[in-house]
Amino acid sequence: MDHFPTTKKEIVAAFRTREILDAARRLMEQKGADALIMDEIAQAAGVAKGTIYLYFQSKDELIQALLSQMGEAIAHDLEAILARPDPPREKLRQVATLLLNYVDQESALFPVYLRELVRSKSGRGTPRSSLQEWEERIVGLITRIFAEGIAAKQFMPADPRLLTFLLKGLVRAVGYYQMTRDQGDTSREALPAVLTLLFSGIVIQPETPSEESTL
Repeated sequence: MDHFPTTKKEIVAAFRTREILDAARRLMEQKGADALIMDEIAQAAGVAKGTIYLYFQSKDELIQALLSQMGEAIAHDLEAILARPDPPREKLRQVATLLLNYVDQESALFPVYLRELVRSKSGRGTPRSSLQEWEERIVGLITRIFAEGIAAKQFMPADPRLLTFLLKGLVRAVGYYQMTRDQGDTSREALPAVLTLLFSGIVIQPETPSEESTL
């Protein structure tokens, strides 16, 4: 269950945390994650240099908070898609669009996400309680959509978790491509190709009546 700040101290802490993360995100978009300096983040957030360490003990901890913030946002949006009465085909279209939009929106954070994901998988760096947990949550939500489509005979009969990783692989490929470019809007360019690959390979197209059956 989520804990919402109730006391004045908790409300102030939540506000300060959000200000610091927003400032770090702005600087990351300008300079990149590796060039972030805690003192500059504090200045951009309008807090004293020492104050920022009351909320984040290191730059690495702050980066993990940004990653978790992104993961929670993606999971929340996926849950909203799952809750809709739309058919699985339409939900899949919405999921692909959502994930590609996040690739564009989080272009500065995407390289950090890839690096930290590799570190967490190798047992170094990010603990199970942060990056891997929300990553698994996202995988679980997308897997449910594929499972719905398979049960409805709208998707090819396959391991829904495998299909989820195939989709995530396509999205990450777009993210890799974006890293080689100097401008955004990659999702708008990539979305038609990704949807074509999904709908021609995974999605079972409704059968159209033959000429004989319509006579």
